[in-house]
Amino acid sequence: MSVPNPELILPDYDGGSIVNVAASVLDAFGVAAPVAPLRPDLLPVGGLAGSGGTVLLVFDALGAAQLDTALATDRIPQLAGLVERAPLGLQHITSIFPSTTTAALNSLATACPPAEHGILGHMLWFEEIRSVVNMLTLCPIGTTKPIHEDVVRRVPTIYQRLAAARVPSTLISDRAFEGTPFTNLLAEGARFAGYHGLSQISYQLELALQAASKPAFYSLYWPLIDTLSHFHGPDHRETPSAACQLEMEFIDLMVGKVAELCARHGCTLAVIADHGQTRLQPERAVEFSAEFRVALGRVPAGASRAPYLAGVDVDRVRAEPGLVDTVQVAIATDDAVAAGWFGGACDGLTSRIGDTIVLARDGVQFLYDYGRGTFAFSGSHSGMTSQEMLVPLIVVPGN
Repeated sequence: MSVPNPELILPDYDGGSIVNVAASVLDAFGVAAPVAPLRPDLLPVGGLAGSGGTVLLVFDALGAAQLDTALATDRIPQLAGLVERAPLGLQHITSIFPSTTTAALNSLATACPPAEHGILGHMLWFEEIRSVVNMLTLCPIGTTKPIHEDVVRRVPTIYQRLAAARVPSTLISDRAFEGTPFTNLLAEGARFAGYHGLSQISYQLELALQAASKPAFYSLYWPLIDTLSHFHGPDHRETPSAACQLEMEFIDLMVGKVAELCARHGCTLAVIADHGQTRLQPERAVEFSAEFRVALGRVPAGASRAPYLAGVDVDRVRAEPGLVDTVQVAIATDDAVAAGWFGGACDGLTSRIGDTIVLARDGVQFLYDYGRGTFAFSGSHSGMTSQEMLVPLIVVPGN
């Protein structure tokens, strides 16, 4: 099936996506991966291996466009230095679909596309409980009691695969996330080391490296570029964001400390993002009409840039007057699956999506009141624009 819009950036699951980065981590330790590692033009075979192990630094929402913008200034000398030291420089790979944290972090944690790990979006319909579930909290809409992570766990994590080969792993993330169902889903098999602030990331890494008796894997995660981009908009050349510019300066200090530790301990350092962000115009936010909401078979799933709709087909979406100038693509779920958007057949999972997937035009977001009101962001993601889909890849060998 052809791409429904030539402006879409489809996930490059065949060796050029974040899924393949996770597979390359496994490859670095000689552990079989469920998918192929990164293509040789992006990373030589075994290119993430280091005498002291591998460090993967993941920035939530630091898309290629936002990093390119920052590199064009003198604000981030440490990151610029990493690009210079990386044998292949700064490269661009793709996120997955949907380009959203819940799905993307699970792909990084499992080396599987969404069709295999089952987290197909930020909000998903679970027929067995007749409710949409927020996949970040694992709480059905309108409740504060999460479903158990075992309900959604379908594949082992890369940490479990490494542990089976006697390779230790440490996940360094915000201490506030420790013990949450979503983190439990992501971190199975890893030792969790929490931080309270940006400066503690390198400190926790140093403690882990000092305690290591053999090469190990260290996954580091920083979420605030995503948070700031939502509220202030991402920093792109055409639409600057002072909040994100300042955040990048602080991030750069941390990157310098992490890079220094990697060099000292012989660790290969890879810097990536899970997805990017695109600038939104809050005044262009769209709420579905009352008539359209009645036509829906249930509340929407998905996310504001890529809602999943049940009860309406593509023709009904295209005929809705309020959506004429706001929809980039409307596609039947079966067609999106067949086109490879999710990286596989989604066996037994398509009911969690619905009948039709809608992608918003540039600047547009779709709002739906799930019971707590609506709020229009200045930046977001989950669609397939280049700003949402393209993410950086920087690899500095540790040997």
